This record gives sequence, structure tokens and C-alpha cells, in this order.
Amino acid sequence: MLRAMSGWLHVWHESAARRELASLADRLSRAGVGLGALTPGLLARVDQHAAAVRDILAFSGGRVDVVELAGYARGVQDVAAESGWQSAGTDWFALRLAAVCLLAVAGPVLLPGTGLDPSLFS
Repeated sequence: MLRAMSGWLHVWHESAARRELASLADRLSRAGVGLGALTPGLLARVDQHAAAVRDILAFSGGRVDVVELAGYARGVQDVAAESGWQSAGTDWFALRLAAVCLLAVAGPVLLPGTGLDPSLFS
């Protein structure tokens, strides 16, 4: 019974994280930083941010899934709000958040150096 409840709780968290990241992607798109509208140069910058986010999450907990990505995005948005950031342009915050959305779309990420999918350990 407890195991089944744990499984449902994980599914609920994952679903909420996907909705949160979809909403973020929509806001970024309306601000002109949608993944489909990025120039090759901006996409390269977003890809660099994605690599940094992936490394930070993998190093801190070994997992890079939608729940962790949504939590990371909340943290970035909190710091951005504290600094008075407005969702516009292609500054560091916008590119970092676009990178989080890119990782979420990409799906499970391999743990660096292991070749193993982190979802195997869920």
C-alpha cells in the first residue's frame, strides 16, 4: 500500500512539474525566448546554459528529471524576482530558464561519466 502511494505521489509531482515547465515555456515564448524562435547563436548560448544546469543538478543529487528541473527553475525565478527582473529579452535569466525548458523537452539525461539513465534509480 505504501509503495503504491509513493508511486502515485511521484506521478503527481512529475505531472505538476511538467505543467509548471510548460507554463514557463509559454511565458518565455511570449517574451520572445521560445525554443522554436531562437536564432542559431542564441540556441548555442541556451545549450551552454543547459549543460551547466545539467551538471549542477547531476552533481548535487545525481538526478536530472522534470521534478528537479522545475525546482531549479523556481529557484532561478526567485532570484530573478528579487533582483527586479522582468521576463523580456535574452539576458542570463531568460536564457537559463529557456535551458531548463530545453532539458525538460529533451527527456531523461544521462549521468555524466556513467552512461546510465538516472530514471533507472527512481
